[in-house]
Amino acid sequence: MNHTTHQPAFGRRLRQLRLQRGMSQAELARDEVSASYISLVECGRRPCNEAMAALFAKRLEVSLEALTAAEGPEQHRSRRLDLTGRLLTARALRRDGDLDTAVERLRLLAHEPVGPAEEDVAWEAAWELSEVQETLGRLAEQHIVLDRLADVPLTQESARLSVRVSTALSRNRRRRGRPGEAVRAGERAVTAAAGLPQAEHERVAAHLELLLGYGESGELDNAERLAASLEKIVEDVPSRQLRGLVQSGLSSTCFLLGRVPDGVRWHERSLTCLRPEADLSAWARVCLASAVRRMDHDPSPAAPDAAAALLARARQALELIGSPRDLRDLAVGEAQLALCRREPDSALGLLEPLVAETAPEPSADEGVCLLLAARAHRMAGDPPRAQERYREAARTLDDMGAYRRSAQAWRELSDMLAADRPDGA
Repeated sequence: MNHTTHQPAFGRRLRQLRLQRGMSQAELARDEVSASYISLVECGRRPCNEAMAALFAKRLEVSLEALTAAEGPEQHRSRRLDLTGRLLTARALRRDGDLDTAVERLRLLAHEPVGPAEEDVAWEAAWELSEVQETLGRLAEQHIVLDRLADVPLTQESARLSVRVSTALSRNRRRRGRPGEAVRAGERAVTAAAGLPQAEHERVAAHLELLLGYGESGELDNAERLAASLEKIVEDVPSRQLRGLVQSGLSSTCFLLGRVPDGVRWHERSLTCLRPEADLSAWARVCLASAVRRMDHDPSPAAPDAAAALLARARQALELIGSPRDLRDLAVGEAQLALCRREPDSALGLLEPLVAETAPEPSADEGVCLLLAARAHRMAGDPPRAQERYREAARTLDDMGAYRRSAQAWRELSDMLAADRPDGA
């Protein structure tokens, strides 16, 4: 009799029987196959022929028929109900603030071998896992989850899901200080969203992420064109929260383009639209980003005080719910404020520990810290150290695709060297 192994049901049953007998994957594999092969079979990602199934049945002390029997409709329904119940439990944990436990529950769900009847539940679990990882600042882990989601058939078959995943990947790469990669992911999201209505949530979110990526990578012509199209539809966006985030993105673009009054106007509109109770961490990050924009681009005497007020708001929120990455960004913003107030020692006290940290991965954020440290050393009267930091900053920013900032670092170094050169040299 031919015994067909139906995946993923076969893999689930194999794993269940192995664990019931207290066997490791290596113990089940022995010399015939690898433990990684057992893992792939259990996850439903590799088929298993009848000969190997018979060998596993013998080691697990069950009949081949019991190991390879196909699941019926009742088993499928029971399986789906179990997965749905576990997803609801994980969501309750997230809602109650137990994020670490929620991550573990969601990770188990996202890696469950599932069939067509349960793939939507597994997709939701993986998506929710990526959101919680972003909240916790675990962006490298989130990137892995999103990359896997991008390859799932359900994502590829749905324009909305494809746009959501590509947009999240763009935001992930931007927040990890990789603007060049963020732009590429954002462009994929915008392409996938082309068939959606102009003011649809997924389409607007994709355009917003691409706008922010263009700004951080220095592609200001592209940013200006995209901002003009968003200005036309921003008031039609149904979600108040997303509308406020778009207004904040428009503010950023206006500041980058030197249109300071427009930047201030969009900034004020965004803060009246955004609600801290809807997403406190997003609201705090907008306050922080707005403070940095004011310091970077607003030459008015009122800019430092306005930035200080925004930083104070951001600190109140981030000290309560901010991730380590959020608190690092806050320290950088406060160091920049110290430089605006011509307090280089205070700025260096905030920046040097950040520069000395061993980053888990290179990023443009590291380059920004180095650039601010260079300015602080220059202000403190230490030209050699300032030159060293300027060069490090420019190289780091260039490697990460943050070309506007890189050019800024090289320009400031050149100006410094020219100012220090004796007349006629």
